[in-house]
Amino acid sequence: MDNKNNALELDNCQEEIKELFKEMVSEEFYEVWGDTFDIEEVDVKRVIVSYYGAEKIKKFKKECKKTLASCVCSFLGDKKKIKITKKSGYKSLSPKTKKNIRVAKFFTIGMIFVCIATAIVIVMGNYIDNRTFRETFYSVSSLKVDSQLRVVQLSDLHSSLYGPGNENLLTRVEELEPDIIICTGDIVNSARDDADYAVALGEKLSAIAPAYYVYGNNEVETIFDFPLNEQELDKKFGFNKNNRDETALLVLPDSFEDKLEKSGIKVLKNEKDTIKVKTMTVDVYGVLTSNPSSFWSYSEKSFNDYIYENTENIKITAIHEPFIFEEFEPEFWGDLMICGHTHGGLVRVPVLGPLYTHEGGLFPERNGKYVYGRYNTAGKPLIVSAGLDNSDVFRLNNQPELVVIDINKF
Repeated sequence: MDNKNNALELDNCQEEIKELFKEMVSEEFYEVWGDTFDIEEVDVKRVIVSYYGAEKIKKFKKECKKTLASCVCSFLGDKKKIKITKKSGYKSLSPKTKKNIRVAKFFTIGMIFVCIATAIVIVMGNYIDNRTFRETFYSVSSLKVDSQLRVVQLSDLHSSLYGPGNENLLTRVEELEPDIIICTGDIVNSARDDADYAVALGEKLSAIAPAYYVYGNNEVETIFDFPLNEQELDKKFGFNKNNRDETALLVLPDSFEDKLEKSGIKVLKNEKDTIKVKTMTVDVYGVLTSNPSSFWSYSEKSFNDYIYENTENIKITAIHEPFIFEEFEPEFWGDLMICGHTHGGLVRVPVLGPLYTHEGGLFPERNGKYVYGRYNTAGKPLIVSAGLDNSDVFRLNNQPELVVIDINKF
């Protein structure tokens, strides 16, 4: 019998024999043994039955061989002998189970390809979308203002470009007619290598409105040769808690600051600047020692002077990272606080919010971290920007943003 005819005979007899077996035994018996064997081969002299059940093959032969022989004889004739073999592993599975496995395998592979294709489309779509920025408007209130005071915040550009020379970004900032512009750090990837980028940006911003620059971790890491935590600062200057001079850090050579201030943008390093805007007086304080261990150690006097002197002035506190707002609970941080650093969590999951930050881990907002948007701290608004970096291909559901804050009387 050739292979084609053999396969045809197998197909014809398989279901018939099983159906006959079912008719010849009780329902309980069939439930135990009915799905544990298949006709493996049929030739002129014999029928090979493959057994793949959990019980030992001896028990199967004892319980089922006679009944199977009757079924085979009834359907194929009494000249054929029955040989029962035990199959293990994948081969021991029934054709139906094997078919289901194959279907499941193809389905799984197909779903993997669909997921990969979908991920590629989402990532590339977001990457294209991130070539532009969105604008996020906040309205906060203060009884200290006589008329609307508009603050535009730029954060975490990381030397990104929006058009040649950042023309698209700068044009939009000018159209927004800000009263104050504040850059809250990581405007460059390297203060050493990207100084020209920062200077060009500073020249344009300071021509629009009074502009300020607060260092982020990228600037700090390339300007200073040591971390700005309390331990390293004390080691650098030979200080301890009894003899610290918080101004010592401010007189260290800083060519990046010199270049920025020549461009017209003012750098704030644990210090405030006071300006008149219309009929209002505004104090802007920029934090340099944003590490919680060194914040009070190296800014206590200047920060307290900023907070407690001229309390009728509008107080705006600018810092790169939000850490000190998470760590400390003073009576007053200012009338408005702004920061960046988190990039909004980079990946934002609908409903659940920011997915991950280095400092806060998975779903950091659930751990009390300030990651993106508006928060309330010491009774006043804190705005955390998602930043303007457009270079990260994995920035998902989180378009770069330009933050616009209007301070109104009510």
